[in-house]
Amino acid sequence: MNKTYQKIGFILGLILCLKALYSVATVNALKWFMYPMIPFVEVFTKTSFEWIDAIGFSSPIGIVIEKSCAGGNFFIICVAFLCFKLCTFQSIRNTILRVTFLGICSYLIMILANTTRIISAMKLAEWEWTNQFIDPKDAHLALGSILYIFILLIINHFISPKHVTTQTT
Repeated sequence: MNKTYQKIGFILGLILCLKALYSVATVNALKWFMYPMIPFVEVFTKTSFEWIDAIGFSSPIGIVIEKSCAGGNFFIICVAFLCFKLCTFQSIRNTILRVTFLGICSYLIMILANTTRIISAMKLAEWEWTNQFIDPKDAHLALGSILYIFILLIINHFISPKHVTTQTT
């Protein structure tokens, strides 16, 4: 079988497995997944969060970070993207190690991206004039989409072979 088809099949299988697991996960099961973002959000927004079972991380000002804010879908997209761009299927051991490493990298990227998204959305909601033009929930969604695409484009730029060979004079 062609290695390209193996790669595509593996990545599709990985995506389906991760998405299935994420879809059935409860907010309590995702606490460990979301927790690394909370200290950064607290520092930059000067808002405290506490864990409430079956709800998520809640703040006194009414902000709740729950399953839809966990960044799981971005994590899955990031893992798939990095695996597709960087995985070479030489041996099972090397492939497993590479996918594991790329999964860890994707998790760290997700923490950075999601933390930035949450902080930006909270800061944007503080501005009174923005509420006149766009609903804070819509702004949060649009901001997240734009930020996630921008981060994936930056990653693509740095891992692309063209970046390595391009020189400016």
